[in-house]
Amino acid sequence: MALRPTTPGDLPALHAIFLESLGGLFRRHGFDPPARPLAVFAALQEHVLRTGVSLVAEEDGKPVAFASAWARGGDWFLASLFVAPGAQARGVGSELLEAVWGDHPRRRTITDAIQPVSNALYGRRGLLPATPVLRFTGVPRATARVEEMDADLAAVDAAAYGFDRAVDHAEWLRHAERATWPGAYSYRFPGGGIGPVAGETPAQAAAAFEAELARDGGPVSVRIPASSRALVEVALASGLRLDPVPGFLLLSQGLDPPAALAIAGYTLF
Repeated sequence: MALRPTTPGDLPALHAIFLESLGGLFRRHGFDPPARPLAVFAALQEHVLRTGVSLVAEEDGKPVAFASAWARGGDWFLASLFVAPGAQARGVGSELLEAVWGDHPRRRTITDAIQPVSNALYGRRGLLPATPVLRFTGVPRATARVEEMDADLAAVDAAAYGFDRAVDHAEWLRHAERATWPGAYSYRFPGGGIGPVAGETPAQAAAAFEAELARDGGPVSVRIPASSRALVEVALASGLRLDPVPGFLLLSQGLDPPAALAIAGYTLF
């Protein structure tokens, strides 16, 4: 097994690994697997390639696993680690994790709750479950309570995330529409995906989320850490449905789970 840097030309093969590895896992538990299109997968991974690190594991010249991670200052996030079923249980996941680990004081990642092997691997490195990540879908019946206005994105990010996200805002704006609210911001993607929604306080994030839900009345989907209780309450009050499978937000020691955030997704947090 040989490791090398990922190239854009690898992305179709890595997308196939992503679908195959998750598909087998979800079907074993009786759930429909994620079906992220190649275009969406590639856009996310290309952003990580530009702003982080990504490695491929090859066997006989063929990609069989990959991992990617990004850092914003001292904050590190494992964006992906997937191993094709035929290459699992051979240590390649541990080798890839070590290769993208780097030297950062604060670490995060998100996994599916039904991944015991991966969760144990990360736990041995000090990344332990801190809160579930809940996915809500449906047509909301929300009513906006605040009007759009300018917000200090850096101040919101410092409060909601704890680190700067300027480079990610530039990427999100390439694909989504942003709205700003008192002390908060929100993004909506084509097809109804919402996130991130972030606020300087839980109340400001929740108000922005409720206002975002009321903007066009169509179907939406959003992922919210359960620790962001105010946003979970808005999702439930708006009639959104809680879907399987929950995720886990894994954090290194000393980090608190977010209280004013609906995340961008498992790759960009």
